[in-house]
Amino acid sequence: MDQGDVVSFDHTGRLRGVFARIARFVAEGEVNGAALAVAVAGEPVALGFWGTARPGQAAGPATLWPLASISKVYTAATVMALVERGVLTLSLPVHALLPRFTGDGREAVTLRHLLTHTSGLIYESPEMEETLLRKTPLDAIVDEALTHPLQFQPGSRFGYSDYGIALAARVASLATGRPFPDLMRELVLEPAGLTDTVFPPPPALYPRVATVAGVLAEGTDAAMYNSPYALALAHPAFGVVASVEDLLRFGLLFRPGAGHRILAEATVRAMTTDQTGGEARGSLLGVGGDGPVPWGLGFALNRPTGQVGFGDLCSPRAFGHPGASGCVVVVDPDHDVALAFVSNRHLNADAQRWIFRLSVVVNGVLAALTARDD
Repeated sequence: MDQGDVVSFDHTGRLRGVFARIARFVAEGEVNGAALAVAVAGEPVALGFWGTARPGQAAGPATLWPLASISKVYTAATVMALVERGVLTLSLPVHALLPRFTGDGREAVTLRHLLTHTSGLIYESPEMEETLLRKTPLDAIVDEALTHPLQFQPGSRFGYSDYGIALAARVASLATGRPFPDLMRELVLEPAGLTDTVFPPPPALYPRVATVAGVLAEGTDAAMYNSPYALALAHPAFGVVASVEDLLRFGLLFRPGAGHRILAEATVRAMTTDQTGGEARGSLLGVGGDGPVPWGLGFALNRPTGQVGFGDLCSPRAFGHPGASGCVVVVDPDHDVALAFVSNRHLNADAQRWIFRLSVVVNGVLAALTARDD
């Protein structure tokens, strides 16, 4: 479809207020562009586009949005496909395939810890912007994860970690002898029919990739998400780009009762239910205090007191993941609603407004679609 052919619809007839609120975010300059796709009972019911994806280019069906940390779920799905095939197990110690990963308690870190953010690894390099500006290769970025002391004993707490997801991808590559992007394409993207999802995007698709404001190294040739260097980095924790419709299709692969699966029912259940035992305390993005953080294998899980990215109205069984570029995918089994929202202003620009925007959209969709008709 040509980028100029912007198609919007709302078959529910209920989402006018949500559409108007997103339009206001754009009109008031909070984000340059945005898109929303919604499904009920597994079927797409609404799609909208607003503003500009990149300078001079309207947001539309052909736009590829940097998914930031939602990429972690695609990485987890790839790893779990290898678990299904008997190539890996979640109890596998990382040092079994990466002998350098020893000392300071690292021998206890397993693949399960990496996928649930309970490994004790720090989030990312303390000098991440400088790392980007040096155009550091991915292998060198991940190697740095081997040098920092663990924050806590593996399994004892929750500590959100890009390093952990990157190491999980490295373990998968070591176990198979294959580059991780090839594994993701062959085990997840192609079987799912996600033709508008790429990792990493080839240069020919760069003109379709949305430009994200407020990123690290912004305005340089190493800008996160926006530069050829960053797009080609293929970081397993933040490197996937996709259309909003493909992001919704990906989320629907994990919906209970989904007609199309790329992973076994048992695998989907494991990915979308708590794997931390309810004991891993911490916080996501410093929000919510120091409490238990339920987490699946890759997927964030909602909790009765709320979780970043789920707004205030999702049921406790909802699962999904936010992305710092301004996006979120949510599947709520109790209401049988799924949504994908994307935009292009980074959390770093204003974290509280970033959380507010995601919450307003998720709340609006859930409120509209569960309202009484009388």
